[in-house]
Amino acid sequence: MNRLGVYFGLEKKEALFRGDTSNAVVDRYFVYSFQAIGIHLCGALDESPAMARLLAIYGQKAWETLIEIHKTNNLRLSAQGLLFFVYSLIVMGFPSNAQFYLLKVCELIDKGNLQFLPVYGRPPELSEQVREDAAVLSQAIYIENYLYLALDGPGPVKTAKIEQEFRQDFQVRIIS
Repeated sequence: MNRLGVYFGLEKKEALFRGDTSNAVVDRYFVYSFQAIGIHLCGALDESPAMARLLAIYGQKAWETLIEIHKTNNLRLSAQGLLFFVYSLIVMGFPSNAQFYLLKVCELIDKGNLQFLPVYGRPPELSEQVREDAAVLSQAIYIENYLYLALDGPGPVKTAKIEQEFRQDFQVRIIS
């Protein structure tokens, strides 16, 4: 999970490892997505037609549950889920499709006004949810830069707003 840039707290990781599709701890979309991308990453597709069929089943379930998430208008979860879909597209060799869906992730981030820090008041306690949210924002920035630098994509402009917030709110300075 961490190698893909996805962050989940311990309880959610354990639910993912168990394959828990109850939606009690983690959305089932992530369970199906990790199962599908796991089959792809381990190279099991060449072993048998059954593995290709299993990948198709998990991929279809992942896509259907991502649509369910989108219908709930939970913009935070939608952005997180779609960001993982972008990672999947990159891993499977579809960088141009990844560009399109990264734009959709950025639109969800803007629409949901997702930010590293609140505009007013004290920053929230560093909970697992705050870490997940920060990971979504920082990974969106990372993916756009990766697509530009490593895969010869267009210059990074989709994440400019959140990158500017990151640079302003988390300035690194020498304290004298």
